[in-house]
Amino acid sequence: MKYFSSLFFFLFLVFANWSCSHQSMPVAKPGYAADGKYDSGPLVQGASAQLDKIAQSIYRLNVIAFYESYSFKRDAKVTLHKFRNEEVEDKAVSHSISNESVLGTASVIYSGNNRAVLLTCAHVVGFQDTLVTYFPDTTGIISNISIKIKQKSYVAGFENSNVKLLAVDKQHDIALLEAVLSADEHVRVMPFPLGKSSDLDWGTFVYVMGFPKGQKMVESGIVSRAEKRNSGFFLTNAIFNSGISGGPVFAVRNGSSRFEWVGMAQSSPATNIFYLEPSVNKTDVYSRSEPYKGELLINKKKVINYGITFSVSMEEIVRFVKSIEFELEQEGFDAQQFFYHQPK
Repeated sequence: MKYFSSLFFFLFLVFANWSCSHQSMPVAKPGYAADGKYDSGPLVQGASAQLDKIAQSIYRLNVIAFYESYSFKRDAKVTLHKFRNEEVEDKAVSHSISNESVLGTASVIYSGNNRAVLLTCAHVVGFQDTLVTYFPDTTGIISNISIKIKQKSYVAGFENSNVKLLAVDKQHDIALLEAVLSADEHVRVMPFPLGKSSDLDWGTFVYVMGFPKGQKMVESGIVSRAEKRNSGFFLTNAIFNSGISGGPVFAVRNGSSRFEWVGMAQSSPATNIFYLEPSVNKTDVYSRSEPYKGELLINKKKVINYGITFSVSMEEIVRFVKSIEFELEQEGFDAQQFFYHQPK
């Protein structure tokens, strides 16, 4: 009886010691080590709630530019100098008004005093003032010239959707827009602290949200570390489509459930493809089974190289905002109130 009691007591101690030792050992999950770095895997829990908050702070941006265009014959010998300094419009063989539009994404970084400030990419609101096409094999003789006469930017979801350009940094593709709010209108500032893209590393997992093709969507991607840490940009393999430019990029640090805003989706490389197309209008009818014998035109389209997305770093965005603090003050803004939380 004493033997069984001793054996039972021994087994009890062994089991108790094994149980306690296993309870005290932390369970490490791949990509979520408590090392202070950004995680290399997606958020396990709570991602949907955080993404919903992002979705409430981004808006679809639609920018339309109107152009007045003139076309000339070669023998008119209209140059850019002549067009700017002489009355040559009467030499045009055609005159028209047209428009071009582009979609983008804008994030709210300030709201107060019935005004809001939104962050987006400069190229979304940066239509060229003048577009010139020259005759080939000539010295500066204009075939067609288009002059921008008006540009409008609209933010879908605001009562007064018309916004104006507040500040721009073309070099780093950053733009701030100002919206006027109604007395009872409230918009939500992006509710996440600013992170550091310089802390992003090979394999860091990021979320991107915006309006590709006009649809509010979330994308994910993996970071490839830039060779130059202070380049102002970083690279991911997130799928890029037109309309997501300006979309915020987020990462999660140290296995937490808290997003940090690390940058803004900017662009993807594209390949220009030139092709021939028939010079016909919509009313012309021709058979696809027979060779086309009419005039051919050279056209061009851009094909996006998917899976390569460049993003503007949050450090560069903060640097730009700080560099224009005086100009913002002149407009009645306090740059210290921009963003949910600025790094000290």
